[in-house]
Amino acid sequence: MQDNNKSVTFVYGGDDFLVDRRARVIFNSLGDGQGEIFTFDEANDLSSGLGNAISFLDTLSLFPESQTVWLRSAYFLGEPSLPTDQKDLVLSLFESIKSAHDKKVIISTAKVDRRTKIFKDLTQSAAVESIDIGSDAGPNAIEQFANDNGMTMDPDAIQLLQSKCGNNARLWEQEINKLSAYALGRKNAIARDDVLALTDDYDTGNFFEPIEKFFESDLDETFKSIDRYFFHGTDARALLSALQSRNRTLIQLRTLMDSGHLKVFGHNFSKNDFIHASKFFHMESSPKTTFNVFSQNTWYLSKLIPLVLKYRLSNLLDFQTLFTAAFDEITQYYQDQKSIIKGLAVKCYVVHG
Repeated sequence: MQDNNKSVTFVYGGDDFLVDRRARVIFNSLGDGQGEIFTFDEANDLSSGLGNAISFLDTLSLFPESQTVWLRSAYFLGEPSLPTDQKDLVLSLFESIKSAHDKKVIISTAKVDRRTKIFKDLTQSAAVESIDIGSDAGPNAIEQFANDNGMTMDPDAIQLLQSKCGNNARLWEQEINKLSAYALGRKNAIARDDVLALTDDYDTGNFFEPIEKFFESDLDETFKSIDRYFFHGTDARALLSALQSRNRTLIQLRTLMDSGHLKVFGHNFSKNDFIHASKFFHMESSPKTTFNVFSQNTWYLSKLIPLVLKYRLSNLLDFQTLFTAAFDEITQYYQDQKSIIKGLAVKCYVVHG
């Protein structure tokens, strides 16, 4: 590789959609959308694809638009055991890349084997972009999708969208396109209420709106959200399970606050206290679960603090008892699910006072 001008750009990461999207942006910027794209598909002959790419790289370009080359979905970088002839072709490909001084090369893949010499050479000699969908990269990608539509997005809206769609980048883009069209001509920012109104809960069912309204103690809005939830005949048990999960987290936070293990200031809490408490209770390492508040994302927990402050621990414990009773009631009167859930909302509203 050429160390000085970084004529090779290497884009890789855990999400093929985000990797491909970013590589295309680079390809378009380097060659104004013109150039050669070699796509490597596991269903097609790898030897033939590698041979075509090598032949092109070894040929002197006669036209400026042929000076940008994208080796797309280079999955062979993640294959630990290729046949000998294909291994030789991969090595030849990278020799051709080194000598292709008249071309700018983009390599993209969502599959890599970090142990290989080729991967190590690429990360040292190429301009590298590593793309992930973790806690920081996910919100950044969502915000970029919104910016591409000429919109900004409130942090709460970003967090809610990611919760609803999971780590599915295609869904992020699809939903943001829809939200942007909805907001077009009225405003430039996508808000949390927009996401609540328009985005389904792809991972867990349509739980978010009734849960949010329930814990906001707005009985009228809670009833409206319950009506929308049951519009398609949705089963109440999944909603009750989600309510219990949210309440379980609130109980743990309230207990930590009341016991003095967690100091709250404004609408946030001390992260140092949180870490110290996790060690004190020997719960610092655990798979993510609502049964262990210390396994939850602290940014998400900070958004629950205003809710925790609204309720006494006794209220939250009473809620949990009422949720369990509602489960039992639904098993006996399955046809009256919506009425039972509305009755539950009234009981919890009365308990809260």
